[in-house]
This record gives sequence, C-alpha cells and structure tokens, in this order.
Amino acid sequence: MKTELRKIFDSAESEDRGLSAREIAAVINSVPAEERMARTEILAAVNGANGPESPETRMAIQETLKYMEMRAVDAREDRARIDRENEARTLSDKAGALVMPVGVPGLPGEADTWRSILPSAGEYRALIAESSPGAGGFAVPVNVADRAVEFLRAASVFMRVPGINIHRFEGGSFVLPSLNSTTLPGVVAEGATIPEATPVFGGTTFTPVKYADLYRASNEILEDAAFSMRDLIAGVMLRNIATQVDRDAFQGTGTASLYGLTKAGMGTAVNLATGNTVVKWDAIIDGFSDIEAAGAVPGVIWASPDSGKALRRERENGANGGYLAGHVTDPVTKAGLGLPIYVSANLPARTVIVADPTRIHVGLRSDVRLAMSEDYAFGQDATGFRATYRIAGLAVDNPAAVQVIKAATS
Repeated sequence: MKTELRKIFDSAESEDRGLSAREIAAVINSVPAEERMARTEILAAVNGANGPESPETRMAIQETLKYMEMRAVDAREDRARIDRENEARTLSDKAGALVMPVGVPGLPGEADTWRSILPSAGEYRALIAESSPGAGGFAVPVNVADRAVEFLRAASVFMRVPGINIHRFEGGSFVLPSLNSTTLPGVVAEGATIPEATPVFGGTTFTPVKYADLYRASNEILEDAAFSMRDLIAGVMLRNIATQVDRDAFQGTGTASLYGLTKAGMGTAVNLATGNTVVKWDAIIDGFSDIEAAGAVPGVIWASPDSGKALRRERENGANGGYLAGHVTDPVTKAGLGLPIYVSANLPARTVIVADPTRIHVGLRSDVRLAMSEDYAFGQDATGFRATYRIAGLAVDNPAAVQVIKAATS
C-alpha cells in the first residue's frame, strides 16, 4: 500500500473510526482507472448500511485495496512470465527445442504452458547414452525411419478427485484454522438471557515438502533419437512424481512425506473380522452410512487393485448369480452406489476407502515445474532435466468422513 494511504488507515485505526470525505477521495483517486471493480466495491462500502464513518467500512475498503494490490502483483508476474516465454521461444527457434511445453491431464498445474530455461541443479540421476543400449541406445534406430512414441502421461488418482480442497499459499507454511467443538443451542424462554456459545478453535500447520526427479541425457541421444527424447524424459519425470505423491497421499507416514489417509487418526479404520479376506459391497454400504451419520456426504471410492477386482466380480447369488457391476458385455464399472471408483496400486492391498472428498485438505505451495539446462555437465556435452513439485500436508477435518476399510489377511 502507498505510504500516504497507509498513514490514512493507520490514523483512522488508532482513533477507531471510519474515513472522512477527504480521506475517501484520496483513496478513490489512488485507484487506477482500469480497476473499475475496486472503485465499485469502495463506493458500495461507503454508501452501505454502516456508512463512511464506521470502522467496518474502513476495514472493508482496506481489504479491497489489499486484493487490488494482489491482482497487480499477479499481473506483473504474468507479464514477466510472458516475456520469459517469448525469449525462450526465440532461443528455441535459433537453437532448437530449448523450452518444453507442459500439459499433463490429471495433474494440478497449467495446461499447454511453456517452461523457460532455468539454471539446473548439480545433481542428476541416470546418464542416458546412445552408446549404451540399456541406457537409452535402443531409442536410436540403425536405419532412419518415421516413428512416433506415445509416452505415458502421469495422472494422479488422488488429486484428480473432484471436491478435494486444494489450498494454495505463500511463504514457508500456513495454518488451516478449524472449529474443534462448540456448545449446542437450546430452547430459550421469552425474555430469558440467551446463553453464549463457547467455541474451541484449533489449527493444522502445513509445511511443504518437495518432490523432485532429476535426469541428464547426452546431446547425441537428444539429437539422434527418432522421436522427441525431451518429451519422453518429461513424461517419465511427471509420471514418477505423480506416482510418489499418490503413494504418500494414501500411505505416507508424515516423516519427510505427506500424512496418508491410511495413517492412524486421519480416517476411521474399519478392520474386517477374520475370514473376510476381501472387501464386499456390504462393508462399503456400511461405510457409506457411517459417513452420512457424521453429517458428511460420500463422494468417492478408492480401491486397491485386488479389492477393485473383487468388487467387480461380486455376484448376486454367490458364484452363480449375475455380476453386481453389470453384464460382462457392459463397460467395466466406473461407479458404485452412485460414487466414482478409482483403482490405484498405491493403496495398501485389501483396502477400500470411502470418503467425502470435501473434508480432505491439501496445501499446495507450487505446481509441477519442469526445467532444463545445457550448462550442467558441460564437459560431458550433456543436458540436465529437472521436475519439482511442492505440496504441503494432508489433513482430514472429520475422521468419520473417511472410512478406511481393510480386509482380513485370512
């Protein structure tokens, strides 16, 4: 905020008052002409029920200016990013493929954007070399031929579920406030004093962890491969990061990783009795009902591969009835009880999770970023590639809203 405006608000706050007509005029005149929305919000606050002289109006105007400045910062960052992209495209035209387009379905982040050249770290994993077939040489054909390789695109089974709360934040960490408990209202007689509620607040601190994948490749293989090796490496890195995030989101211990949904206290553990070696629909229906009883709304079913198979094979009358998932001529079932079913190898075996995704919170510090450098390993004539993703914690605001159903081992 400009110095003169800060003095106005500090003076009004110290006197616990609103803004005078002169001060309001100074605030409005400081707002750029293109910020029509901010001007409208300020005038609406001034002409509102509280009037210009109230502290509430002053705080509303101050909040409007705060968000206007945040938009201005975002606009400057966007302009700087566009300038970097234009510079990168110019370099790409001159030197060839020095920038990399990113657009991966199923992962958080910007689709069809460009990541410009950035200095790379000094650590890279496997050296891909044309002279070693097992290290990438098989990608270079003996005879020139037109080939196209569709490489795997990473898709996060956990993050793509609609309804999960993704909290973007700035700084090293942030606290997600919560209402832990409160007193309940009751019937109050006419003229009697209404008892004041006693809320108890809490908070969950999110501290980001960084997932990263590092590669380097000789420039010979980058030049001689029959397809875009850069795209292949980018796809592998993104897939690896998405797989690890999924694994930790379900099974993480919280030690140098996320807290997973199967960790004690994150959800409600339902361990089936001995003899129930597979999770059946009866147990899922029970979990569905328990979530409703907690005031939540079931929205997703996650299943380990073995549990997903068992659910799809379950029949109406034991081994002889029709499949509950539908006829074998129908498409493989993608839903049950009206909920989408996601099968992931990153869940522990014999596990099914029924959850209200709106009660799950994830902190996101920065989206997946791809970077490359031709300066790394300069003496080896190699190019470095790096992918990073900073995510901050996983929290469930009501453990009863996440039912973790585990079948018995025998």
